[in-house]
Amino acid sequence: MLISPSVATAQSLTKFGIQLKPMIASKFLDAGSENVTNGEYEVSVTPLLGYNFGMVVRRDFGKMWSLETGISTVQRNYRIKYFHPAFEEHPELTFRFIGYEIPIQGLVYVRLGKQLWMNASGGASLDLYPSEVESYTDIRKDTLVLDISQMTYRTNWLQFAVLANVGFEYRTKESGGFYLGASFHRPFKEIGTTITNAQLNGNPSPLAFQLNGTYLTVDLRYFFHENPNRKKVPMRNAPEKLG
Repeated sequence: MLISPSVATAQSLTKFGIQLKPMIASKFLDAGSENVTNGEYEVSVTPLLGYNFGMVVRRDFGKMWSLETGISTVQRNYRIKYFHPAFEEHPELTFRFIGYEIPIQGLVYVRLGKQLWMNASGGASLDLYPSEVESYTDIRKDTLVLDISQMTYRTNWLQFAVLANVGFEYRTKESGGFYLGASFHRPFKEIGTTITNAQLNGNPSPLAFQLNGTYLTVDLRYFFHENPNRKKVPMRNAPEKLG
């Protein structure tokens, strides 16, 4: 009986990283400030700077394209400003709408230098919204009391969105990879409905508007350094019986 082991080498093709993506809402994306009124008072709703933070997992398929996924926490921030003719001051409410994103997208690369790469990507995201949010405040003038509140209801706890991205990556042998880019995220439908209510001395007057959820981001990523000693790992096949 003869035993003939064969030796192969395997190279790691999976990279892990972290990302921070400040979120920018824009009127150009139908996600800017919005004014609503019912004739008695007016409400201005403005998306504020939010953030997307999480981990990235990238699987390389050759030198020119990859598949990328991960999971992120997303915080959208909003400010509601109230204008009532009985008050000179304009009270404000701020609230945040929390979600989670699980993206999957394909990346195509163009090499610009020895260590510099450019990529473009596209794909989809599974967005989750675990809860709804409520906030309130009040303002007083003489005997008048204006109680204001907002309640934001999610459209669904799970939704889909389309993704697009472009960016530049600087890869080093000793310090990992550094990435700067921009992304576009657009849900297939509104992510929620916000109902505001202003009660003057107890008389309610509600207004409602939709949360678009579309945003642009500035993408900051870091991919962890891979130990070169782990790139090649001996792999022995099971012994084969030759005789």
